[in-house]
Amino acid sequence: MVLTGGFGSIRGSHCPGIETLEVFTETTNTATGANGNLSSNSSTITLTKAGVLADVPSPTWIERDGDLLYAVLEDTNEVAAFRIEQGGNGSNVHLIELSRIATPGASPTHAVVCADDSGNRHLIVACYADGHVCVHPIAADGAVLEASQVLVGEGHGPLPAQEGPHAHWILPLPDGRVLSTDLGVDRIYVHHWDSGKLVRDGAVQLAPGTGPRDMHLLPVSSGDSACNWRVAVVGEWGNTVTLLGPAADSNSADDIHVLQTVELGGDSIDQAASLAFVPWKALRAGDSTTDTVSGIAYVGLRGSERIVALSWNGEQLQRMAATSEPGWQGHGIDCGGSRPRHILPIGNLLLVANEVSNNVTAFALASNGESTVTANLPSGSPTVFVKL
Repeated sequence: MVLTGGFGSIRGSHCPGIETLEVFTETTNTATGANGNLSSNSSTITLTKAGVLADVPSPTWIERDGDLLYAVLEDTNEVAAFRIEQGGNGSNVHLIELSRIATPGASPTHAVVCADDSGNRHLIVACYADGHVCVHPIAADGAVLEASQVLVGEGHGPLPAQEGPHAHWILPLPDGRVLSTDLGVDRIYVHHWDSGKLVRDGAVQLAPGTGPRDMHLLPVSSGDSACNWRVAVVGEWGNTVTLLGPAADSNSADDIHVLQTVELGGDSIDQAASLAFVPWKALRAGDSTTDTVSGIAYVGLRGSERIVALSWNGEQLQRMAATSEPGWQGHGIDCGGSRPRHILPIGNLLLVANEVSNNVTAFALASNGESTVTANLPSGSPTVFVKL
């Protein structure tokens, strides 16, 4: 079962709140051998909606933390907390609202739960319209409290859409630090915790016009994960993925380096959005020789409405074919709708939230990573998924 949210009626869109989405897989026998025995089968994927769990406006990002769920309500500048209650078999899911409060920033777009250096938990919120990063303590029962800190963005980039700061994503690192992207100023801010306060140490500056948007940790091939990590940064306006990594034995802001930048082959109308990493292990179930760190990263391009694939070998991202080459390994494939936002991997499936065309598309992934549309479901302005 998956929860989904998106833009609601305040901005003329169609998401009714936080909804349940069920993914059913049915395997059927499809061939008979010479001896009369069934010799092969195929799977059919079905998507269904199972009702609205929380009637809240524009829950454009939702974040699960155990039996707690947090939502940013982008069009009302609020954050909400819920307790998840469900039956023993995972059915009869209910959301019990614990809190709903204003966040000091404008247009909250992303949030994560993060523990500070004392073990206390916080909801860190990125606010797009003014670039604020807001730190909300979390109470013992899971409720979100009023913000204890606001880290203010500043500056601008070279593009019209970069007229000011636009915080977009928060990512805790394995070493305890916290990154935040600012799409408006081409920076990735680096923070550390000091006695429960989030301290901004500096920033990694990307090429002008990159527009760093989403960030995702990729598995690494060797070493201590706390000191040897890699982050893939999706550049919305540059139509790139930038790989970041740390220098050895250092914890300063300037030890984080740009290791490589990979072109996605975006058209002039494109904005790169979400990234989803799928390890080969998920695509080749039963193959004991397959490692757990290499795989494929799938990236959405809004405008030409494509999904582009990059390979990951535990150290570097690589194009699988030239961007001019037709097909899923090169130019990419149709996303199944319009303006793909969040992409969620579930085993050897990909769910794509197509915001403007109001639908969710499911792709089946072959053992080589090739994706094929297997189901579509009408869904009001979807922008996010979270697995239950």
